[in-house]
Amino acid sequence: MVHLIPSHLDDADTLKAYLVTQLSDNELQNFKRAFEKGAKVYLKPMMHLQITQAPVKYTNASHAHMRSQENKAGNTKPFVVIDRDVVDKGAVWYVAGFADEFDVECNFAASKRVLMKALVHTEHLAISHICWSEGNPPMGEELESLDEDITPLRLDSEQSQPLGADDDEEELWGTDEVEVVAEHGEYETTTDPEILSNMGSSPLKAVRLVPAIAQQENLISDWTWSENVREISTPDGGRQRLPARSIRLAARFDPQVPRLRYEWP
Repeated sequence: MVHLIPSHLDDADTLKAYLVTQLSDNELQNFKRAFEKGAKVYLKPMMHLQITQAPVKYTNASHAHMRSQENKAGNTKPFVVIDRDVVDKGAVWYVAGFADEFDVECNFAASKRVLMKALVHTEHLAISHICWSEGNPPMGEELESLDEDITPLRLDSEQSQPLGADDDEEELWGTDEVEVVAEHGEYETTTDPEILSNMGSSPLKAVRLVPAIAQQENLISDWTWSENVREISTPDGGRQRLPARSIRLAARFDPQVPRLRYEWP
């Protein structure tokens, strides 16, 4: 049988998302669907959001004040602010932290008093969080790419154009991959020179799931590389021995097939 290698939810960060405006049920669901799509929650979640109504102390508060209060409460992780921009621009505010020496030296911020934050297209939020957490690229570098004169960020800087707004989300979603383990008979191989020449490093052979097997699993399997595998982890933490000639390869979920309902934190 085909084994899908799951990702563990605990591997993905969960950030607070403060709702500072009133949204209709339809508006909230539209936001959730956009986030779910961008965060790939049905495949291998990149991050999670814990949505909560902002406390009274955050009413009409600046993002900098909210950041200071969160820091005092011991929450130094980034957080998200959901305001009317989620309806008007399909975007939310990602609030990182106050600028550090790197931000100032790179001319991303005018001083350490400046808050590093960005208005981000909802579907781009998860990948932005991962990139900015790793500093690849840093937030300031992406803000520099906007057609707005906002960097170095100042206390009065106002971003109006969301980051990621021009991305082709359908293309991004369609390239999602999942690791699959297939036993002998569930995959096929080819040494067709034309196929191999399109794979870059010219492997000796290419593999893919048997089309009927892929369809049965709601997967799309293109010609790709593989590696031999003899055992896999089981949900209970154990190990399962596999038949000889089992392989690991990459496939994609069919974006046209509905997923199981995502459970929000």
